[in-house]
Amino acid sequence: MYRCVINLDQNPERWAAIEPQFRALGIEVERIPAVLGSALSEAERNAWVRSPEFGYLYPLTTGEIGCFLSHRKVWETFLATEHAWCWVFEDDIRLSPDIKPYLQSDDWIPKGVDIIKFYAPGTDILIDRNIRKTGFGTDLVRLIRPISFGTVSYLISRRAAEEALRLSKSFSCPVDYFMFSPWFPFMRKFPAWRLGIRLLQLTGAPSVIGKRKRKGGLHEDTHGRWNPIRWVQQIAISAEKLGKIHYTVKDANFE
Repeated sequence: MYRCVINLDQNPERWAAIEPQFRALGIEVERIPAVLGSALSEAERNAWVRSPEFGYLYPLTTGEIGCFLSHRKVWETFLATEHAWCWVFEDDIRLSPDIKPYLQSDDWIPKGVDIIKFYAPGTDILIDRNIRKTGFGTDLVRLIRPISFGTVSYLISRRAAEEALRLSKSFSCPVDYFMFSPWFPFMRKFPAWRLGIRLLQLTGAPSVIGKRKRKGGLHEDTHGRWNPIRWVQQIAISAEKLGKIHYTVKDANFE
């Protein structure tokens, strides 16, 4: 398993805080220098970004562009290795000691699973009825509500990383929408699973890679919002979420 942490050169204190946590567990992790979107020229940013589409109606911020390119950099680095799985971490987290066996190998991952999320807000959630078991006996569930965005920590298989790169040669949304929103093709091909226990926590540090500001000048594409084709797609997405059940995510030990 390839394990890496995305970290900006401008934030060495975050790497200094997270790397010892892995070392204390006896786990090697590689630092991937993040892409600072504001350091890119306008031409460089425009070379990657498409116009807004139905699934995301806002223009992308420089931080969102940098965040997406940082994750693309991870996928490329991973695929240059011979590992079957890549575990991606952003740098504003605290690890539970209970995470160690999950980090040591990928033998616990069920067949047919390509994406696993390890952090999402909320513990009382709605899921579909398809619950899988890991090799440790913990649950893997498909989250329906609340919508699970964010790329704090996830596992991705080789074939999913290859497809992510293929589909993101240009992009119109933040990387978490690209990966986890049913509006976009990657999620439809590689649905994300969530582990039924939270093995990490956020430190509360402000986001510096993918900071989002909707107020003060970012306006949605209102033509896209009211396009009837978009509403047909919305109805289809909603219909796929029927049959949901309640589920409580457990918290691991953080002492």
